[in-house]
Amino acid sequence: MKYCPECGKSLASETARFCENCGAKLSNATPSDQPIVVITPEEKNPVLAAVCSLFVPGFGQVYDGKMARGFAIFIGTVIGLICLIVPGIIIWLFGVYDAYSLAKKMNNNEIPFIPTKTAHLIIYIVLVVIISVIVFAILALIALATFASHETALTPSAIPTMTLPPFFTP
Repeated sequence: MKYCPECGKSLASETARFCENCGAKLSNATPSDQPIVVITPEEKNPVLAAVCSLFVPGFGQVYDGKMARGFAIFIGTVIGLICLIVPGIIIWLFGVYDAYSLAKKMNNNEIPFIPTKTAHLIIYIVLVVIISVIVFAILALIALATFASHETALTPSAIPTMTLPPFFTP
């Protein structure tokens, strides 16, 4: 039996010049001469997605093709860590689980497969670095302002002077 090299459908006639299914031009090659093309579907690595999100919150979602979702998880983690540490950790751990489950669902064809785009990974890392630098700078300025206000409260003019009782004077 002869198969179409374009669509893979079996041909009704061994001497057909065109595929009845897709219309592709057929060569006179024998069935044994035609290569068998096996298309393997692309898959995501769920463990890699989880590890990516473990090291950088939201990075696993970007690996899964969901850049906006990953960015939202990153911002939520940062705000949660700044306000109260526990909400940030909870959002971070949710991101790890979400990245893993997204990859599993894509592999099981439960949701559409979205290929990983290297440009999105690079853009995400650049944004994470920029936002991290800005957040740390703001926190450092707040810390400096707080310590500076406490330092001025302890200047020598602000400390009351002690006078010794008369029996201690020379």
